[in-house]
Amino acid sequence: MKHSIFLGLATVLVLGSCSSNEKKIISVEKKVVYKKLDPVQADRKLAIEVSGMSCEHACGGSIRMALKETGAVDRVSYDFEDGRKTNTAYITFDKSKISADKIVSIIETINDKQFTTGKSSSTDIEGEMKSSSPSTTTVTETKTTKINVEVPETNWEMPNIFEFFSHLVN
Repeated sequence: MKHSIFLGLATVLVLGSCSSNEKKIISVEKKVVYKKLDPVQADRKLAIEVSGMSCEHACGGSIRMALKETGAVDRVSYDFEDGRKTNTAYITFDKSKISADKIVSIIETINDKQFTTGKSSSTDIEGEMKSSSPSTTTVTETKTTKINVEVPETNWEMPNIFEFFSHLVN
């Protein structure tokens, strides 16, 4: 009986000493980097059959992002239809920066080779349809946001058991 009372009191003391209402403020920095790419002088259009696309937004978006990262692709659009095995991608690009074969190889390596390509045709874009934006250099802009967050601070102290028992004995 004495052991169970002792064990219960010791448990209450240990658990009671763990709680603390103190809060500590820490700073968290969120760093966002924007990279402004050079405008692309598109002079070629590629129409290519793509298999393995389940939706236009996610699959098409991953293809678009991978091609845009090359800095040589201006626009990527799709003739997409749900349930169709093969869809068509229309890609406008600068032929002096990237070749149609390189575009095909990039598409075929995205998402662990999820997509396969079929027939493709490439045509020149007429002069009036070309982008007339002047070429600029690449600029990197960094935006840092500092956020203060309140985090509860837990202090755990071992209770002085000798002092507790000395009160019981007296």
